[in-house]
Order: sequence, then C-alpha cells, then structure tokens
Amino acid sequence: MITNYLSPLEFRILVQRLPNVSFFTQRVSIPDISASGIDQATPLNRIYQQPNSLTYSTLDLNFILDEEMNNYLEMFNWLKGITSPENYEQFNRQKDSEFGLYSDITVTILNSHKNPKIEFTYKNCFPISLSSVQMDTTQPDITYPEATATFQYDYFDVNILK
Repeated sequence: MITNYLSPLEFRILVQRLPNVSFFTQRVSIPDISASGIDQATPLNRIYQQPNSLTYSTLDLNFILDEEMNNYLEMFNWLKGITSPENYEQFNRQKDSEFGLYSDITVTILNSHKNPKIEFTYKNCFPISLSSVQMDTTQPDITYPEATATFQYDYFDVNILK
C-alpha cells in the first residue's frame, strides 16, 4: 500500500571523484530513457518492429558554488583533463588518478523517514559540459552562484533498497 508521495527534497548524490560537487548538489533530474521502433519498409505501409536499444539522455547536476570554488574547480579540472589537456602530464593525472577517466554517479532517493529507498547508479560517467557562473551585484538579496555539470554515461541501474 502506498501511503506517502515521493518528496523531491529527499535525495543524496555520490560522485566519488567529486566530493565537493556531491555535498553542494541542489538539483538532479532522473534522465529520460527512450527507444525507437525499427522502421521496416513494405510495399504498402511502414511496419515498426520492437526496438533493439535504449537511448539515455544526459545527467545534469546543479550545485551551489563554495567560497573557494573547489567544486567548480573539481569539475573544470576533470573536464579539461579529459578533453583538451595542455600537456600529456595533465591527461595522465586524470587517467592515472584513483578513479581514472570515468566515475559512477549514484543518486539515492530517500523515503519520508529519510531512509535510503531507491538507488540510481549511472555507469562510466564523464563530464561533457560545465555551465557558466552568474555573478550579479544588482540582486537585492544574496543569491548564491550555481553551476550545472552535464554528464554522459553508458547506462544506469535501479536498485530498490530494503
């Protein structure tokens, strides 16, 4: 019997490679998955067969920046190190690090008693974008700067916790 609604406030993020991003994450969306029927031509009409693969949309994490910008720099260094390093040393630091070039990301959904209930584990993630950071002195109140990191991954698993 279902007794409570899912709360959008009760979740935790674990990115082993990015401890500061994990701690400051404010928003995450469980990505879309889709499959397209395979188009089979016939002399009269098109017929669609069952799909043979899934397409996963990207995983976006939105996080508040800490004062030292440690979380932003974690993302920046990972993204730059795997895409356009200035030298082999910079790439090798990423490749030979404790985590390598990829990192799994786990989103844990908590129930109404704040106990872990469902885990979404995104496999072999790597960053593909890091958003701009808005600094604005015209705001009447302090609005803490945020950034969004976008990840590509191979697939994800869902685990129901007991």
